Amino acid sequence: MTKHRLNEDDATTIMPRLSLPATVEELAAQEREPEARRSRRPVVIVAAVTAVLTTAATGWALAQPSDQPVSPPAALATAGSRGFVDGFGEVSASAEAPSRSWPRSPSAQPSTQPSSQPSAAASPSAAPASPGQPLAASELVAGSQRSLGAAERPDRFVRQSGGLASLVSVTLSSTGGVRQAATFTVAKGLADANCFTFVGVDGGYLRHRDWRIRHDKNDGSALFRADATFCVRPGSQPNTVYLESHNYRGYFVHLRGDELWIDRWRDRDDRFARECAFTVTAPWG
Repeated sequence: MTKHRLNEDDATTIMPRLSLPATVEELAAQEREPEARRSRRPVVIVAAVTAVLTTAATGWALAQPSDQPVSPPAALATAGSRGFVDGFGEVSASAEAPSRSWPRSPSAQPSTQPSSQPSAAASPSAAPASPGQPLAASELVAGSQRSLGAAERPDRFVRQSGGLASLVSVTLSSTGGVRQAATFTVAKGLADANCFTFVGVDGGYLRHRDWRIRHDKNDGSALFRADATFCVRPGSQPNTVYLESHNYRGYFVHLRGDELWIDRWRDRDDRFARECAFTVTAPWG
């Protein structure tokens, strides 16, 4: 042998030690082994591996929660981002809230026609409602001028100011500018005629962007039309309404103090429901 031959007894050898038959007789004995016994070996190995993988997969599935809630969008856009980003792109269909998270009557459509029994405000023989007087929810119709009050705070109304929408205290002694800022023309929804759009006296529109309710000029885009469309749902209290975002289903106009936002509906949260409730009133301006 040359000096390059590996020493089989050297512990540092990198060659695997092979187990070969020592004699021709042992090799012949292996060849005479029954064919059925040799053919069963791979079958037994495959069956064992399959059983292990099946057990592991079953355990993993059982460990998962049975009902995981759909989370709202968590971040604003980065360049090129689209889905789940308010004000920056179209909403993915998966952003739609599950039906269990909607209010008590989520499928109800807003009334776009006067009721068969006109209210006192709609009757020609009745005296016109005084500014800020609560009306029936059915009086929220396209073509009318209305004000929107906070259901739990009767003296405070939605107004446009400085590009944002918020609540303001309005009374008969308020200035004309304050009263006009709390008055909106109700129009058919820009993105859905079954819903509504609210136009201020200066021609600006209530719309949501970055989750905040704003008061912006119409830029003519499809995104603006969707952001400025709100669908009316009946409130839990008589003659109150919820305003659901048209393009973020399951998100409703919600009061955070005097600020207006759209937030995901919180099922079984009575306080949240009250903070989403508005009354329809005769116009202030």
